[in-house]
Amino acid sequence: MRGRLTRMQSEKLISATEDLRAVLGQHRLYNTLTSVGGVARFMEHHVFAVWDFMTLLKALQRGLTCVDVPWVPRGNAETRYLINEIVVGEESDVDRNGVRMSHFEMYCQAMKGLGASTGPIDELVGAISQGVGVETALSACGAPQASAEFVRSTLDVVMNGALHEIAAVFTFGREDVIPTMFLGMLDHIPTDHASAFDDLRYYLQRHIDVDGDHHGPLALAMVEHLIDNDQRKYDEALFAARSALQHRIMLWDAVADSLSSGS
Repeated sequence: MRGRLTRMQSEKLISATEDLRAVLGQHRLYNTLTSVGGVARFMEHHVFAVWDFMTLLKALQRGLTCVDVPWVPRGNAETRYLINEIVVGEESDVDRNGVRMSHFEMYCQAMKGLGASTGPIDELVGAISQGVGVETALSACGAPQASAEFVRSTLDVVMNGALHEIAAVFTFGREDVIPTMFLGMLDHIPTDHASAFDDLRYYLQRHIDVDGDHHGPLALAMVEHLIDNDQRKYDEALFAARSALQHRIMLWDAVADSLSSGS
């Protein structure tokens, strides 16, 4: 049966990434998030992954829908719906005060509430907005090395991967694993200076609710449509998904090492 993965194949993709997702869900990083300063330093690393998530998302929207003028119908209507539904939530959600903004902007707002520096990510986004190439901007903005390497791995998939590979990274490296990761963070965020964490707690809980209950299933359905019961595409998607999870683990390792050493 063509048209989408069989349930058995879909479950195989989930099962084949379970070992890496379990590592992320129980990562030692969460135990280091014991102070305002520690969480702020974590966010200064992680914000680059929040930004490049949007790059993955827009790459999928560009590949699966028509974003050109004049408009023509492009691709499968089901996948158009799936990716556009996710874009609406990620690019124009509401913060805890009801103000509409992207999840990236929400995260930067939470950083400022904790006294974390948004200088490097602001410089990256500002430079790209002015037409500077992303690699030049990334090298010059002062991003932590581990964060820059993570972004480069994402951009490599965006620039060189097929749509089913990009979708697999988006789904299994981001949407599917985010609720588990963020639950781990919420369990360890310190309770002192509680009001300083209000924006971050909202952001994390919002992702747990939206990604776990809505975006995650939508993203999985998108992968199913793109693989279309093709074994080669399945194998490529699985490789891309596992690679994305491994890069996330390397980023978490580097941040945990930095926090543990106080550097």
